[in-house]
Amino acid sequence: MTSELMTFLVKANKFDVVERSRMKDILTEQEFSESGYISPETAVKLGKLIGADYFVMGKIEQFKAGIESKKIPYTDEVKKQYEGKITVNVRIVDSRGGKVVTANKFIVEYEDRNRKNEVTADDFLDALKEKAVINIVNGIVEGVFPLKIIKITGDKVYINRGAGVSFKVGDILTVMAQGEGLVDPDTGESLGSAEEEVGRVEVATVQKKFSTAKIVSGAGQIKKGAIVRLGQQESEEVVGRELTPGSSDKPFSW
Repeated sequence: MTSELMTFLVKANKFDVVERSRMKDILTEQEFSESGYISPETAVKLGKLIGADYFVMGKIEQFKAGIESKKIPYTDEVKKQYEGKITVNVRIVDSRGGKVVTANKFIVEYEDRNRKNEVTADDFLDALKEKAVINIVNGIVEGVFPLKIIKITGDKVYINRGAGVSFKVGDILTVMAQGEGLVDPDTGESLGSAEEEVGRVEVATVQKKFSTAKIVSGAGQIKKGAIVRLGQQESEEVVGRELTPGSSDKPFSW
């Protein structure tokens, strides 16, 4: 899973990834412990030695997968349906200051009905793992580099994320304007900024390093630098259709 995670992080075109083996060498040389999460203090020291700005640390809390066999009615055939679930806790630590940038729990469930009876158990586990890794990588990228609008041309906007994003053409995204910064009065810690929804955009294209979208609402309110959040897909309006002869729009028994 670590290998897959590194591969997809590189594909995100946002990071230069330091090989894990390099970190192990430094851990051994400096007599740092490899067990458990790296503390923020250790992250600062390691960051200077390795040349890394961030550390991504994860722990698989739950992993289960199984096969459910079902007999097809009126035949002698048996279909195997795969079901799996994986729960991973991930933390990102900024090695330049030891601050935890984000901490997320990813719960990924996946099933394959294997209709053609061609999927093997290994195929299913690989698919479950890949789905989990993609979700984690998207969470990492969004934690370090939030989705933002980098350019506006008429009713078209450009978003600073391309291939590998968690949205697709046709999805509706919510655009948020950042307001005043929030600070904890007791600790002085920055709590981020207040956000206000200013509009929505519909994804038009997903390029290698950026995406484009069409403004659906909020024209004039959406500004360059605004944060983009995954929104809800707009429900389609139900269009009435003429019934064919002998049809009924009411339930019936037979």
